[in-house]
Amino acid sequence: MAKTLNELSRELRDFIIELQSDAHNITGFKKYRYNNLKIEVMDPRTTPFPQVKITIGMSEAIFNMLTTEKLAGGLGPDERFVLRWFTKSNNMNELKEAWNRAEKQIGKAQAAE
Repeated sequence: MAKTLNELSRELRDFIIELQSDAHNITGFKKYRYNNLKIEVMDPRTTPFPQVKITIGMSEAIFNMLTTEKLAGGLGPDERFVLRWFTKSNNMNELKEAWNRAEKQIGKAQAAE
């Protein structure tokens, strides 16, 4: 069964926290900073290709799901962890599946109108 965006957000948060806690210099590490980490797929009606928005604290960035290229914004030092998470196991495929579900929901809504 496909993962929800909330499940993927929790996995990314745990991934970043694990990498941060393994670092040698964690004196300024604030674990609570990642409690509001959010993943959203962009609206398929307004974007020509699959895009995902990652929000961490007050920072956000939009990435192309086909290439993992950053299209807008920035996540500061956490961006490197997000890029690593994209390549880990099946995460990008799960995000693409979320995009496909959003497209199907829009198609059903338009058909019902």
